[in-house]
Amino acid sequence: MKAAVRYLIIAGVVLLVLIIVGLVFATIYGTLLNVLYIFLITLALLLVVATGLQVFSIFLLVRTIITVRDEVKPLLESVQETINIVKDTAQTAGHTVSTLGTATKLTGELAVVPSVRAAAAVVAGQQMVRTFLGKGMTRSRSDQRRQQQKDALAGAGGE
Repeated sequence: MKAAVRYLIIAGVVLLVLIIVGLVFATIYGTLLNVLYIFLITLALLLVVATGLQVFSIFLLVRTIITVRDEVKPLLESVQETINIVKDTAQTAGHTVSTLGTATKLTGELAVVPSVRAAAAVVAGQQMVRTFLGKGMTRSRSDQRRQQQKDALAGAGGE
């Protein structure tokens, strides 16, 4: 990129030097007025060409805008349809979550809590019965497990 800029600067300087040398020679030979006319005609021709290119580019711009607008309309309709579907899905999901929350709360209040209380009451009752009807002290679970293991070892060794 830097090389291209350098070449453009060099070309511009060379062109400027050629124009100055040409004007000096035209002044020496007395044809400066003819060079001026040729230069003005060339500038007018370039101006007409530039104006034509601008009109053409404006025509292309308008055509591009129309094409983009025609292509964007179906995309916008598709996006709007997708948004409506997502909105409906989100509402349905919200209702489902609400229903599940209500069902969970109802299940907890009507089934789980009474079941846990009943199980706790049964276990407490068993422990009380063991304490009152046993030898005066209850065995801990670890003692019960040790005894089961001893019994299992004794049963395996006897076979």
